[in-house]
Amino acid sequence: MQYYSTRDRSQIADEKEAIFRGPAPDGGLYVPETLPKFSYADFLDAPYPALAAAVLAQFFPAFDYDALSFWTQAAYGDFRTPGVVGFCDLGECTVAELFHGPTAAFKDFALQMLPRLMSASAEGRRVRILTATSGDTGKAALAGFQDVENTDIFVFYPAGGVSPMQMRQMATQQGKNVHVYAVRGNFDDAQRTVKEIFADEGIRRRGEEAGIAFSSANSINIGRLVPQIVYYIYSYLELVRRGTIEMGEKVDVAVPTGNFGNILAAMYAKEMSLPIGDFICASNRNNVLTDFIRTGVYDANRPFYKTTSPSMDILVASNIERYLHRILGRDYKIRERIDALKEAGKYSVPIDAIRRSKLVGYWSGDAEAEARIREVFERDGYLMDPHTAVAYDGMKKHGAARHVLVMATASPYKFPDTVARALGIDEDDERAQLEKIEALSGVPIPAPLAAVFDLPLRFEDTIDVEEMRTVVQEGFYD
Repeated sequence: MQYYSTRDRSQIADEKEAIFRGPAPDGGLYVPETLPKFSYADFLDAPYPALAAAVLAQFFPAFDYDALSFWTQAAYGDFRTPGVVGFCDLGECTVAELFHGPTAAFKDFALQMLPRLMSASAEGRRVRILTATSGDTGKAALAGFQDVENTDIFVFYPAGGVSPMQMRQMATQQGKNVHVYAVRGNFDDAQRTVKEIFADEGIRRRGEEAGIAFSSANSINIGRLVPQIVYYIYSYLELVRRGTIEMGEKVDVAVPTGNFGNILAAMYAKEMSLPIGDFICASNRNNVLTDFIRTGVYDANRPFYKTTSPSMDILVASNIERYLHRILGRDYKIRERIDALKEAGKYSVPIDAIRRSKLVGYWSGDAEAEARIREVFERDGYLMDPHTAVAYDGMKKHGAARHVLVMATASPYKFPDTVARALGIDEDDERAQLEKIEALSGVPIPAPLAAVFDLPLRFEDTIDVEEMRTVVQEGFYD
């Protein structure tokens, strides 16, 4: 299949080159020339790995189907719940638990697959993966690329801008090819600098001279985005299997949203024929997306807040660029809007185009999220993390007439301070918080999270944003 840049349709690559490169040479994001229709009903009884292989084959036909089947089985075979995705029925909604992978976050679905796709696409070339993270992507990328041949991975996270558990997960990462840095600044600073490094001809040239290419494990990489489509199809089919809905009946989806990749995957699933009604984009106090959806004006000129849902502490959402490409049709003035965002911090699009896409936006403060955690636990005995609570709150504010899939993106044990406070647990020690939450809820602490307390901290360096350019070039001439 051919892929082209959101900013220039003449910038074309096949699937392997698109995955290997990450962003397009002009800084745009690769999108497929067409979105294939998918006969989802044919896979009602298919296990998750088989469904994943079938979906990936639609987007990446250059890969051998048997290889895709082998990779999906390997990627998802060790998830901690038999069906890979867990589910909990809360009446008006069903929670799809996407946190049963090796790092207890939804990013595992893509980042257990991407290293396999990347290695096959590299065809022996050395690659240096650069990743900015607001929390979950970093650990999932490190775990996925750990000790992968011909690959180094550099992860940058905002100092003080992730939960202590997220920081500990990254700082204790094993592997000879992994590098982790805290950055003085916020996620947007780190993400912007990574994009600037990709666009820096001097760094790219020096990398080529050293036999090293750069790529991304963020959702700007199409190989990160496509695997996320699968769990929307699988979750829909699970609702049919449970008798919650009839085949072909529409559902709404509520998605905690930061960089816009997760909810964009749902939109792609709909265009592939999955019956989705409204897309409920749930944000925290960094509500730039909510305002954009309601007004058509994307304005990043606003204060940045550190919240208890740090994976959504983002003001510049990268995958909005792919969304603009979908909703503006033949209006390919994406570059002008991205340039306006860089120069003036804002741009606008026709509000009718957003409304036609069935995207709605809501935001929740920290207190609202904690109240939802407490409410759902006291009423249903169900434990959710603060990001999922934001999505649940968005669903309640929307008042959907249809059944809703609420996408649970992380284990509640990744944010024990917030969850403990919501449940009335008076404890400051993180390990003790986990144990008391487990005792109260009866929900076991995921083994990978319990284990981090017994691992040494390997990565404790904090650097300035400007130093990122230096560290990614280390070892070029060794």
